[in-house]
Order: sequence, then structure tokens, then C-alpha cells
Amino acid sequence: MRQIPFRTAAITLLVLFASAIMFQLAVLAGLIPTEMVWGGRLQNEEERTVGALVIAFLLVFVALVLVRMGHIGRSMPAAGRWGMWVVCALFALNTVGNLFALDMRETLIFTPVTLVSAVLAARVAMGE
Repeated sequence: MRQIPFRTAAITLLVLFASAIMFQLAVLAGLIPTEMVWGGRLQNEEERTVGALVIAFLLVFVALVLVRMGHIGRSMPAAGRWGMWVVCALFALNTVGNLFALDMRETLIFTPVTLVSAVLAARVAMGE
């Protein structure tokens, strides 16, 4: 079986994370309907601020990819490797959650995105 090249997987993840950060900023700004995020389970407009926490996690994920690529934290490669396995698990669980979203748009758009993210995170976790 042929693997996805490490650098391709890492750069693709960085692009996906940057896109997710921009999406979460749009949610925070009220540009995205709340029923299209968090499985359609947000009760009110104030709950959309949970997106700020999501952005913080995404920034940590970006840092982990950069550690695996050797751009930062060269003294802690194990943290990058294990961290990326955690990211992989989180995206795998999120994929399952997206299948049960109340909003069909979330299911159709984000299930494939989180599945691809889980696969890419696993590839980055494996390293070169």
C-alpha cells in the first residue's frame, strides 16, 4: 500500500486547520448559523463563544504539526508524535459525532473533512 507523503499530509493538515480557524472566526462573528455547528445543539447565540476554545485547540494542533515537521520544538519529538495520535483520535471521534449531527449540512460537509483530517493526522503521527 502506498502512503501519503509525510510533507503532503502535514501541509494539507495545516491548510485544513487554518480553514477551520477561519470558519470558527466566522461562527464567532455570527456569519455561520449556530445550527450548523456543534451538531446543531447550541441553545443560544451566546453559546457560539465555545468557538474560541475550538480555535485554541486548533492552534495547538498547528503547533503539533510544526513539531512533527521539525520547524519548532526539535527537543520534544515524542510530544509531537503522541500529540498527533491524540489529534487523530479526536478527529476520528468527531467524524462519528458528525454522523449524528442534527443539521444535515454539518453531516454532509464535515464528516468527510474530519475523516480526512484523522487519516492525515495518523500519517503525520507516523513521521517520515
